[in-house]
Amino acid sequence: MGQIQLTSAATTYDRKQPIRDYRTKHGWFSLIYHSIKAHGIIFVMKVCIFGAGAIGSHFAARLSAFGVDVSCIARGKQLDAIRENGITLHRVNQETLHAKVNASDDPASLGLQDLVIVTVKSYSLRDIVDQMKELLGPETPIIYAQNGIPWWYFYGLDKPSKERRIKSLDPGGRLWDELGVHRAIGGVVYSANTLESPGVVRNTSPGRNWLQIGEPTGLKSVRLKKIHDVFNEVDMGPPINDIRYTVWDKLMSNMATGTISCLTHSTINELQQNEETHALAIGIMNEAMAIANSLGTSIDIDPVERFKLTKGGSHKVSMLQDLERFHRMEIDSMVGVPLELAQKANIKVPILSVVVTLLKHRAYLLGLYNT
Repeated sequence: MGQIQLTSAATTYDRKQPIRDYRTKHGWFSLIYHSIKAHGIIFVMKVCIFGAGAIGSHFAARLSAFGVDVSCIARGKQLDAIRENGITLHRVNQETLHAKVNASDDPASLGLQDLVIVTVKSYSLRDIVDQMKELLGPETPIIYAQNGIPWWYFYGLDKPSKERRIKSLDPGGRLWDELGVHRAIGGVVYSANTLESPGVVRNTSPGRNWLQIGEPTGLKSVRLKKIHDVFNEVDMGPPINDIRYTVWDKLMSNMATGTISCLTHSTINELQQNEETHALAIGIMNEAMAIANSLGTSIDIDPVERFKLTKGGSHKVSMLQDLERFHRMEIDSMVGVPLELAQKANIKVPILSVVVTLLKHRAYLLGLYNT
């Protein structure tokens, strides 16, 4: 029992030696202070969460409480609060978590990571390319956990779509070429959270609070399995077969709730209970399914039943939170790109066309969207 074997290399750890001496040059896993129940072997992962907002802080707290070596990139008051007091996560019908997490605004100070999880808004990705490079070893994967259509969407598909790029989400191709599209792992978040104050997150979804992940290629890769070994222990979601199906499963609901909520200042419950907004949401979801099907992802979900499953209570969707706080909005990835894809495929989406036009104009007048 005096030694711990690393799974990624023929290296052992003597408990009497400082852990820092064994920090990872041995592939995927670095040593930290927690054991994972896997064949009696103790191995751990060094993870950086880039973007310590409500979602990023939620998952940072849970991973840290489990024992993963978590750090996060934060800024401003959030950075100060995490450094001083850690992250507090209030959960529905569960104990409150208090997690001490290494926070910084300088990625270079955190060193190379085994995994990077990016939770910043999609429009911010282009601005953090150089910073993210400081975290990446030769094989470090990146989970992109953004709402909407991801910039890597066409990577891994059969030709002619294989090398197709979405320029509005990756202008100049810096994510694809400089960070490397091969590093990308798709991530879809099912969790409702609000940042109550710096360092304090309120989770409002009593059911699943998942970060579901999948390879753009559809392969069951070794790296994906290793991440799942950790995620499963933290109950962060079961494995999925098709990441694009999961993207559309969430997006079809977000396209409806996000647009209508911002135009009416309604919560999800209010949208569901009002006959007119309910019908409008179902119409948008039907159009979203048509777009997905035109791209080769067959969605066989009943929109009415899917909308019933959209839990939120009095929670305000993220796009409405951004609008009310006068923060820039994720219009392009959430609804702008889907509308563009529909137009290129000659798919008729009259409801989506109208609500996107109205939403863009409203956001533009408030200085929250650049046309």
